Amino acid sequence: MGLFSRKKDEAPQSIDLREPVQSKPRWGSPVPCPSCSGRGYLDHIDPFREVMFLHCTECNNRYEVSRVELGADTTSSTFTI
Repeated sequence: MGLFSRKKDEAPQSIDLREPVQSKPRWGSPVPCPSCSGRGYLDHIDPFREVMFLHCTECNNRYEVSRVELGADTTSSTFTI
């Protein structure tokens, strides 16, 4: 039991300073506001018209995005009800 015998259990932390990779918006997840690029909030989805209804949490703009506008693959990501 020495004075300076502390064991370092934790690994040194590193911070990643690289720019994050922008991912393609997916069907069913919120997309940024077209007016202010703020955070979008998904209100509901119309599965028959394939439209997402959203609003912006920063400017309160209401907007809708269709599956075709996102360029989503219609065969692999379809809804099953």
